[in-house]
Amino acid sequence: MNLNETLPYNSDLVVDVFGTLSIDKTRLPSSGLTSMGVPSFVAEWLLDKIVPGAGQLTSAELEKVNSFVNKAFPRKDDRNEIIFDLTQGKSHKLIALMQVRVKLEQGTKVIPEPFAQIPVLNLTECSIPTEIIERNKMLLRQGAWGKITVAMRPNGKIEVMDFDPFQCSSVNLQAYGECRAKFNTQQWRDLLFCWMGFNPQHPSYSQEAKTWILARLLPLVEPNYHIMELAPKGTGKSFVFENISSKVTLISGGKVTAAQLFINGRTKEIGLLGRHDVVVLDEVQSLTFDNQDEVVGLFKNYLASGRYNRAGFADISSDCSVVMLANIELDERLRPRNEDNLVADLPQVFSQTAFLDRFAGIIPGWNIPKFQREMAADRVGLKTDFFGEALLSLRQDNRFFSYAKEHTVFDKHATIRDQNAILKSAAGFLKIIYPHLELTLMDYQRDCLEPARILRQNVRNSLYYLDDEFRQFGKEIYLETK
Repeated sequence: MNLNETLPYNSDLVVDVFGTLSIDKTRLPSSGLTSMGVPSFVAEWLLDKIVPGAGQLTSAELEKVNSFVNKAFPRKDDRNEIIFDLTQGKSHKLIALMQVRVKLEQGTKVIPEPFAQIPVLNLTECSIPTEIIERNKMLLRQGAWGKITVAMRPNGKIEVMDFDPFQCSSVNLQAYGECRAKFNTQQWRDLLFCWMGFNPQHPSYSQEAKTWILARLLPLVEPNYHIMELAPKGTGKSFVFENISSKVTLISGGKVTAAQLFINGRTKEIGLLGRHDVVVLDEVQSLTFDNQDEVVGLFKNYLASGRYNRAGFADISSDCSVVMLANIELDERLRPRNEDNLVADLPQVFSQTAFLDRFAGIIPGWNIPKFQREMAADRVGLKTDFFGEALLSLRQDNRFFSYAKEHTVFDKHATIRDQNAILKSAAGFLKIIYPHLELTLMDYQRDCLEPARILRQNVRNSLYYLDDEFRQFGKEIYLETK
């Protein structure tokens, strides 16, 4: 089959194979939930519980959703009213993000109790039973969205009485691979594309554009995988990361501190890189670092080794992937204005070759069309919470890297970092497109290895331009399958 051939999208097949794990993607946009700040992985769960069905929401369904949201989703100005009700002996149920922290105090013999945080209400030290934490360990890392029941103890302290998470907790990867085997490659790619929120049948989405949009999933499936995407405004760079899982966090522009990313020396709290699976820095063209030398030094060490040390603490290891997203200007040919040096318009730190060389690749976002309303998904896809968890569950499966290593040959001028970057990218594409590992060498070359090479070539081009040291290896990366 010619992969450039457009085949009809088969929603019936998606429902037959995935059953209740599938959802009509037209439901969410018509609900208005995401405009209220509810991430897709929570909103789709709610819609399936409150108004299951297909097609855009009817006026009656929309009224039912709005009624539920007004009761269950607190606003910041509801805080005093909720606390007053708690003082009157009432319990309160709400839907929100909750996190659990443990504060260690030096010089004390008392074992500290964990406490819950509910950011939307600015509640920072709520009591919480250890049984709830044991059932939901993700609360100790990035936190989780769910239905929270709170009440007030006689001593005036707010306590979490119950918690029902809205996120898929685990995925059977063998069963997931068996489901993949029931789709051909084109059907599966289109299903992924639809799940991400895009219409795979829209004529603006060429096969190449789809490949680079799917490349946004690489940091989810690969641990310690670090990548950039450079694109004009409006291509939807951050959309998937904002909506897929609470295990993924996004920082948009502004000033970033070492305490925020690594560890807070005052409170001893582990930073974002130690708590999440993916950290996304958006709008990096306007990014600044507080105490830049310290942050960049820690970053370079982490990107290379997956470890960091700050403020005298022991080494902290993490498999968190880092994504950098930036807007760039295009010329009249819709190509980057600085094609030889793609990072020319980014903060100066990106022109440090020791920093840039640690990234596996640069996604060529200039080959992705700007998003228009008619390009939104309008077919049956997979529920966001399930599919996000499936991707994240693949992070520790080494079979795919072994396959890539076994079937790839590099020429003598490819550096070790070139090779590792390409192998990790190729393994990531395998996990995304061929999670059942049933493919030919031609499939591997076309769908995995060549896109992986291009991602790294975009880094290599800038390294070649910036530093004579890299010119000894030549500009082009050569490889083949075996």
